[in-house]
Amino acid sequence: MNYQMSTFVVESHQEKLERHLLESAILDHEQLSVAKRLQTRQEGPLLMILLQLSFIDIKQFSRLLDWTVRTKLESF
Repeated sequence: MNYQMSTFVVESHQEKLERHLLESAILDHEQLSVAKRLQTRQEGPLLMILLQLSFIDIKQFSRLLDWTVRTKLESF
């Protein structure tokens, strides 16, 4: 897989995660916006940024990580 393709896969997966976070009412739009700005500066995974900001707790992090893995597997 070339760089552009892998970048697209990551970006499209993050969009799914963002949509899931909003639709599940785990985050509101303002929290997501703050997290994405910090993610841009730190260049880290969104879930880690959310945990760092205390927007999610460790149990939510674990469930979201499981959701992320399932979603990635389903897309292959």
